[in-house]
Amino acid sequence: MRRIGLFAAVMAVAMVGGVSFNALAYNWQGTWYYYNAEGAQVGKWTAGCGAADGRWGQTTENKRFVQGCAAES
Repeated sequence: MRRIGLFAAVMAVAMVGGVSFNALAYNWQGTWYYYNAEGAQVGKWTAGCGAADGRWGQTTENKRFVQGCAAES
């Protein structure tokens, strides 16, 4: 009986670890948008989105992250 409880505990930890890994793996896909002090966009950096990956402009502390890989419109 004790082995079954230990096995169940190990499996629960493994499942939570797997879910956490998947969440982290998809978390880095997206785009950072950079803005100047007046709020105008001065840069952009897309990562994890294949052909859409790239960066232009300048990076600033005033930034916003959009998760996921959306098609440009």
